[in-house]
Amino acid sequence: MEAGRIDQMSGPPLDALVKTVSEQAAVVAREQVDLARREMTSRARQAGAGAAMVGGGAFLAALASGTATAALVLLLSRRPGSSAAALGVTGAYAGAGALLAREGLVRLKEAGPLLPQETVQNAKQDLGSAKQGGKSVRKKAGRSTQKTRQAASAKRRPRPQQAKPKRPQAS
Repeated sequence: MEAGRIDQMSGPPLDALVKTVSEQAAVVAREQVDLARREMTSRARQAGAGAAMVGGGAFLAALASGTATAALVLLLSRRPGSSAAALGVTGAYAGAGALLAREGLVRLKEAGPLLPQETVQNAKQDLGSAKQGGKSVRKKAGRSTQKTRQAASAKRRPRPQQAKPKRPQAS
């Protein structure tokens, strides 16, 4: 038996194994991308509605500012009936704008971060599984190639040991 020869493994050839692993990795990657897309779409819809509500609240606040200005002008021109009506409209705009903005902010907070949490968790689990699987494969491969390593190390010449420089002692 030659020292450089690696023991033949029983089972499918290496190229078939590599092809199978790459196909499985592609399927898993597609599934993860699809899951992330669905998760991001649902969160974006929820966040989009919240952002629209906040925008509507801001628009109503601008209208309230305009009617408040009109009420002030009417009050200064000594038209109390018209200024009271303008102040009523101002209050309605401001109240509706505040409620709409508050509800929009609640929806934005419910939407949470736009990072796809479920997909991230799945990826972490897959990575952990792959690490564990890789360790077990390395252990098995280590057992089968241990004899090959021993034969290769026997052929190497021992290297002369170099003396390490001593560090000065702190006093």
